[in-house]
Amino acid sequence: MSDRIDELATRRRQLLLRSERLRAELAADQRVVVDTLSGVDRAVGTAKRVAPLFLAGGGILLLFTLLRGRRGAGVSARPVGLAMRSLAWIALARRALTVLTLIRAVTRSRHERPESQP
Repeated sequence: MSDRIDELATRRRQLLLRSERLRAELAADQRVVVDTLSGVDRAVGTAKRVAPLFLAGGGILLLFTLLRGRRGAGVSARPVGLAMRSLAWIALARRALTVLTLIRAVTRSRHERPESQP
């Protein structure tokens, strides 16, 4: 009976050591994930701050392009080219606004979520 108790005590110590090692590995993995996600959050924050500047710059560039037109193009080709370029810029702006809306929704949902208790 004493041998069985010693065997169980040894097994318990082994399990406790294994549990401690696994907890340490999990904590290290958690740090890696948190560092990666914080890098992504920083990139999204930077993109949110810079995106209005790019949109404003793109709008100004579009305005100058539309006002200037192409030199050497025929009179009849100018309105069609202008319309196609305008359509391309509008499509690009809509896609950019969709992406910004999605990013904003994700960040809002992340901030509104209550922190989980350990």
